[in-house]
Amino acid sequence: MSHGGGGHAAELYPENQIFAAGVVLSLIGIYAAHFLSGYGLSMLIGGLLVSSACIAGANTVRKVAAYGLGTGVPSIGMVSLGMGTLSAVAGVLIPKAVGITSLAAPILTLVLSFIVGFIVGKLTVKPVGMKIPIMVRSMTYLSVAGALALLGFTTAYVGSLDPKMFIDGALNSGVMALAFIVAGMAILHPFNACLGPNESHKRTLTLAVSCGLLSWFVFSVVKLDILSIIASIILWAVFYVKFVKMSFKDACAVLYVPEIPKKEEQ
Repeated sequence: MSHGGGGHAAELYPENQIFAAGVVLSLIGIYAAHFLSGYGLSMLIGGLLVSSACIAGANTVRKVAAYGLGTGVPSIGMVSLGMGTLSAVAGVLIPKAVGITSLAAPILTLVLSFIVGFIVGKLTVKPVGMKIPIMVRSMTYLSVAGALALLGFTTAYVGSLDPKMFIDGALNSGVMALAFIVAGMAILHPFNACLGPNESHKRTLTLAVSCGLLSWFVFSVVKLDILSIIASIILWAVFYVKFVKMSFKDACAVLYVPEIPKKEEQ
């Protein structure tokens, strides 16, 4: 059960600031992945910056799920990637259809995800009837975060925003499906793991950073980018160790389960 019935813990940083930073860094990461692919840096630079979209999404999940969604936390994470998939794919394909440069894809994805998220948010309020005051804004933010994470990680893998290369490298290869699961888990897991009466923004955000970096690591492995693999796993370890230490510090008590018997006692 979420602790959201009584509100959520105080915020260290306003949601709008974290969201804006995630959007800006992700867009820079997507363009970096496209332009730096010739130097072999698409995953190293692009993957790192795009992980910020997962952090922004996870922070929004924390904000909206604290109203009492509880078991709906995983669901809302998957919804964000569902909306994001539609927006990202359309954002890549529309430029070719209307005869404009493929460099417009990230901006189109951003605009489309805003529209899709707003519409879905409105539908959740009416006719679905979810009485959460920030639902429309949260669904909009989640749609944007999911779309930028999907487009970002797949672009870092493919190394190009060109529609043909993207379709072959991301859609036909199944990498988009991997992005859906990996980014979705990075967005939904942090608050799902930290929720409870002693949830803190700092600890949840630390885990969100860790999950974003772990997503980058997964794609680095798939791309077989050794430099990115090393950088991502080191940064992940730093933040995950920090998260574990914070969890021990915040815990009321730490109990150790005894070793499971190797055979049944008579």
